[in-house]
Amino acid sequence: MDHQPAGIRHLLQRTSALLADDMGLGKTRQAVIAAGIRAQGKPVLVIVLNSLIINWQREILMVFPEAQIALQTFDAQAGWIIVNYERLGDFVRHAGCFAVMVIDEAHRLKEPTAAWTRHGFDIAAQVQNRYLLTGTPVLNREAELHTLLRLSGHPIGQLPLNEFCERFAGSPEFRKTLRDEISDWMLRRRKDVLPNLKGKQRQTVPVILSQVERDEYNQIMRSDTHRFARLGGLRQLLERVKVRIVADLMAELDVDDKVILFCEYQESLATLREHCLKMGIGCVTLVGSDSPKKRQKAIDAFQQDQDCRVFIGTRSAAGTGYNLTAANYVFFLGLPWTPGLQDQAEDRAYRNGQLRMVVVKIPLAEDTIDQQLWQMLMDKRALASDLIDPEAEESSKKALADIL
Repeated sequence: MDHQPAGIRHLLQRTSALLADDMGLGKTRQAVIAAGIRAQGKPVLVIVLNSLIINWQREILMVFPEAQIALQTFDAQAGWIIVNYERLGDFVRHAGCFAVMVIDEAHRLKEPTAAWTRHGFDIAAQVQNRYLLTGTPVLNREAELHTLLRLSGHPIGQLPLNEFCERFAGSPEFRKTLRDEISDWMLRRRKDVLPNLKGKQRQTVPVILSQVERDEYNQIMRSDTHRFARLGGLRQLLERVKVRIVADLMAELDVDDKVILFCEYQESLATLREHCLKMGIGCVTLVGSDSPKKRQKAIDAFQQDQDCRVFIGTRSAAGTGYNLTAANYVFFLGLPWTPGLQDQAEDRAYRNGQLRMVVVKIPLAEDTIDQQLWQMLMDKRALASDLIDPEAEESSKKALADIL
């Protein structure tokens, strides 16, 4: 792809860098090439989600077919070692051996007090070249960038968190100052660099609760359980309601259409799977407990089998890192907590290799917490745009306004 050489150069010209391209622009390939060149035969440590280990192994072998790759264990003979976040503690004592450290989905290390983030700090301090990859560097607040800056060794990351927030958080002016400070460190391209993409369209679908459903909703609202328990109960109820809506939407699809269904709860996933089986619609599922091999089998079936038309996954398990470009529809039964998580999930379909318009349908239950959560997502999207994509702010506002 034409934009990728610039990304490779961005990494190679710096010992500390963030590649923040939109999802689907090939950050993995760019990082593999740059890390392989930079390492000069010395080991590269790649830190990934457990579910993406196989993807990274395949990508490395596509670029370097003779590469020796160790998975989840330190091997002094290996040129590449791939490990998931939870196992980082095992590699602190080997950190000095690595010429390059690559952290994929780096936003997962946003909490500085988490054990794997602390281990990441310990490793990064001993590795000269540090490349961070994420399409969503900011999920909720500006302070999340502080962790990424610290991991990569950027001077701003060495500031105490309180001082960082005082200087760079809380207002558009402060965020502009931060954006200017990190402009050389962070490279971000949007999907308009892919001329063949046909576009992505979000559509909300109003949902009216039946009287029985409304009564159950009100009962949960009035209960004396803890507020977070009530919130969880309401979200689970609304997702259950939306199963019938999504079933109706699927019935409207053409025979050539494929759809990804994102759920927050496995109960909904099981119900949707039963519906597909009953209707004779080929489907696969993916949940957090699935092994990497089982996940890849489901992905390959959806991507390659014409009769497999529905991919059902929990958003937490299936919403990151996978290529599902066979789909031209994406339906959300539950709303994620951040726009970054929503974008990540949508862009399993809307990425390089997609040849059709991607339509995202978001059912929203009238007069429920769906409205408040949707507004919260709009507000967070505005913050992220202000910080990392200021030129896209107006178009984002217009797109959201069109949805509403």
